[in-house]
Amino acid sequence: MWFRFRSFIKFYIKSITKYNIHSPFIFDLVCNVLDISKEYYSFDVIEKERNRLKSDNRKINVNDYGAGSSFTKSPERKIAAIAGASLSGISKCRVLFNLADHYRCLKILELGTSLGISSAYLASANRKGSVITLEGDEEIAQIAGEVHKNLGIKNIDIVIGKFENSLADVLTNINRVDLAFIDGHHSKVPTIHYFNKIIEKCHNESIIVIDDIYWSEEMNSAWNIIISHTKVSLSIDLFDYGIVFLKKELSKENISYLPFWYKPWRIGLFR
Repeated sequence: MWFRFRSFIKFYIKSITKYNIHSPFIFDLVCNVLDISKEYYSFDVIEKERNRLKSDNRKINVNDYGAGSSFTKSPERKIAAIAGASLSGISKCRVLFNLADHYRCLKILELGTSLGISSAYLASANRKGSVITLEGDEEIAQIAGEVHKNLGIKNIDIVIGKFENSLADVLTNINRVDLAFIDGHHSKVPTIHYFNKIIEKCHNESIIVIDDIYWSEEMNSAWNIIISHTKVSLSIDLFDYGIVFLKKELSKENISYLPFWYKPWRIGLFR
């Protein structure tokens, strides 16, 4: 908690708003992905499913493969509790949708399905595209499948198993990754390993999103290693998560960004 607090203060001080941006590519990203308020029909429908999950008192057994855990059967957990603690927030999900929509991403990979809300957003951006989402726990994956079925989304394939096993198989059978969302294993070494494997299937227009980059010192270290990768050009630090672009024509740059209403005085008069 103390690490996150200190990190946020530093992030807030150095963050810029759209009024301090000169790059046309970054300005387009801000206006059409990060700060856009456009509503889509699918948003309301998916959020109704989120709310349903938050009131679902069914209990399931969860096998946690994440940071600090071993393969043990945890006590039963209510679906409502999982929904309240583990699902990506609305604003983050909308950014994922906007990324897939604006950059016309057709081949999408997600590590960490949870209850299927973020994958629903990703798949809804383009029904002609496909989403492969990896989930370690079978019962959670089953609930995610119910969510996708309720939403009528058919372009999602859930792969069940530990990431270290399932990711290699998935990457062997696809020819490219347009957009990847890495969420679900908050440790330094696995995160870097997954990134390095995924980037092998990426191209100049590919985008990779890393979740919870300030979740711990380990995760922040992983983020800093990722953004220093030779294939990464532009990286956007949004505190809760980070976005990296591989476009060779962009200058190497790392930006900490906040919507201007969080720093209303920063309207371009002062840097």
